[in-house]
Amino acid sequence: MKISLARSAGFCFGVRRALQLADQAIEKQTPICSLGELIHNPSVVEGLRLRGVDVINDLSEAGGRTVLIRSHGVAPEILKVAEEQGIKIIDATCPFVRRVQKLAEDMTDQGYQVVVIGSAEHPEVRAILGWTGYKAVVVYELKDLGQVPSSKKIGILSQTTQTRDRFYTIARELIGKAQEVRCYDTICKASLDRQEEAAAMAENVGTMIVIGGRNSANTCKLTEICAAYVPTHHIENVTELDAAWFGGIDSVGVTAGASTPDWIIEEVVRGMTMFDEELEATQGELQDASPEVVPEVVPEVVPVVSLEAAPEMAPSNDAEAAAGTAGDESEQALAKTPSEPGQEEMMNLDFAGTPRQIQQGDLISGTVVQVRDDEVLIDIGGKSEGIIPRQELALKSVDNPNEVVKEGDVIDVYVLRVDNDEGHLMLSKKRADRAKALQEVEQALDTKVEMAGEVLKVVKGGLLIDVMGMRGFVPASLVERGYVGDLDKYVGKILRLRVIEFDKNRGKVVLSQKAILQEEYILAQKELWETIQAGEIRKGTVRHLTNFGAFVDLGGVDGLLHISELSWGRIKHPSEVVQEGDEVEVYVISIDRDSKRISLSLKQAQANPWKTVDERYQVGEIVKGTIVRLVSFGVFVEVEPGVEGLVHISRLADYRVAKPEDVVSAGQEVDVKILEINKQDQRISLSIKDTIKADKESKGRGSDRESRADREPVAGNDPEVSQNLGDLFGDLFTHSEQ
Repeated sequence: MKISLARSAGFCFGVRRALQLADQAIEKQTPICSLGELIHNPSVVEGLRLRGVDVINDLSEAGGRTVLIRSHGVAPEILKVAEEQGIKIIDATCPFVRRVQKLAEDMTDQGYQVVVIGSAEHPEVRAILGWTGYKAVVVYELKDLGQVPSSKKIGILSQTTQTRDRFYTIARELIGKAQEVRCYDTICKASLDRQEEAAAMAENVGTMIVIGGRNSANTCKLTEICAAYVPTHHIENVTELDAAWFGGIDSVGVTAGASTPDWIIEEVVRGMTMFDEELEATQGELQDASPEVVPEVVPEVVPVVSLEAAPEMAPSNDAEAAAGTAGDESEQALAKTPSEPGQEEMMNLDFAGTPRQIQQGDLISGTVVQVRDDEVLIDIGGKSEGIIPRQELALKSVDNPNEVVKEGDVIDVYVLRVDNDEGHLMLSKKRADRAKALQEVEQALDTKVEMAGEVLKVVKGGLLIDVMGMRGFVPASLVERGYVGDLDKYVGKILRLRVIEFDKNRGKVVLSQKAILQEEYILAQKELWETIQAGEIRKGTVRHLTNFGAFVDLGGVDGLLHISELSWGRIKHPSEVVQEGDEVEVYVISIDRDSKRISLSLKQAQANPWKTVDERYQVGEIVKGTIVRLVSFGVFVEVEPGVEGLVHISRLADYRVAKPEDVVSAGQEVDVKILEINKQDQRISLSIKDTIKADKESKGRGSDRESRADREPVAGNDPEVSQNLGDLFGDLFTHSEQ
């Protein structure tokens, strides 16, 4: 089946622009809401809601949030009310729609009776009416022309998503109703191109699939256009696809409305390939016999003993099966119909003295008596063992049968053939597992119970899963809550899955891990908002770093960890303290439930170093530190993260210093002497000069030095006087500036 996708399918410029504006606001942590649904697509609207963009129907519901005007636009009085009430607006009105509004306003001011060809209930049309002071008339069909009042001047506009045929049919009828008629073809060119492409495609395919919201005007127009040429099905997402639509169809055309995101289109196309022979071939190597020949799991039955001899068996390829190709031959045997030659009806065996009838397709139990390299022997209570070829042990390839079964295990098996050349039953464990799996998967679809499945391989559009011994398919868009670019990393991993689609007759199952994760995410959000309180210590995971801080996932809700709250010390970037993926304990500073904002602190979840600073440092002690900041009156030295002290300019050197940068620089490591510790005010006074003096004294101790009496005093340069004055004024400056 050939699937053709229209080039113009998906978001138009106006819709894409509206979503970009919403994304920008979300990234900036701006609390926003949209006045009406931002676009006519339920999946996108729900996705925005989960990201914090609620839909409101009136400005009174804004609650201090920024209001996003959708691409359809609004009437001018709404903008005026927002301005009067101080409500911030993000105007995402489509530029093409804004042009129609301006034309409507201008023609009304010039005395024209404005006629809008479109749907009166559509939000775009309602907004246009507002720009005419609600004097315009809306006409959808020719029978509505009676509503147009007599006027000397008529101005004709169109809803941007209307069909051109409808527009010109109605416009022609309006021409004779006034002395002067101004007609503007305001149909969006993107909508027009989409409609023309859909019509051309519909003429050359067996059926059309139109994807988009049922409340989307342009999507409904596409459906109407395509239906004139070929059977057409309007769906909102992949779950609405029906295999019956494609029976006997060689080609299918796919288009989508302007509000349909690319990921929904891709899901639908992938879903259609599930009905395609190409996907059957891709996944066929792991597809077992069709369900028609795999019966339901039923308890073993000991039937009435038949006294008739078993039917004569036609020659078959059993010898080849015994030689190592039992798996392939059993597939062929199961594919045959009862009327084909070589089909074995039944066989009577004497088990433990009681004759018992076993048929091909039965499900029976047996005990593993021997595990060989290429087969497993099963005791089923008869005179001879049954054989499970290695290929029939499990869905995935088995190199060592001991990895699957052990001697003494009691297992269920499916009867492939009732006899081979040596008189053994040919059995399959994977067929029995699959038959039971069909029942459990069907129950899981109804009960929504969680299942586990191992990823076998990456296939076209998603992942192939071993779920209870049968093949399952997980579309790429349903693996995680967000987009996944590299699917190969999931191969060999166990996924948590929910059955979302199951065709028992074809043995096909579609699963989703995203459904489980999304539910847990929503529940976690609800629980967190109900329980979180300011002043708590919470565990979280660093999700994203920015220049101004980090966003921490507290379990469904992100909180902001501002850079100033990351460390008691000074840092230039959050990456100096945390990395994405780190698990951290944070202190909840404040909560704004209306704006959905949480402020966090990492440093407040840790001990404040100032509380015990006097236990680690003593006055007179010399310690190492790093110069972190230079000011006009000295430098600040960090002796440990979060603890800084001031070295006054008078204590930078044993001589007069004009500017701190003349003797030291930021980032320089220095020795400092602790002069004073004020734990209450979180201040430490330090000195570099005293460490220099102490160093000189230690070096000069024991050597001959010039005595004070032999030195010639120099006026104004007495060391004792200068040091005492420096100490005195240094203390005064320190207390004053700090």
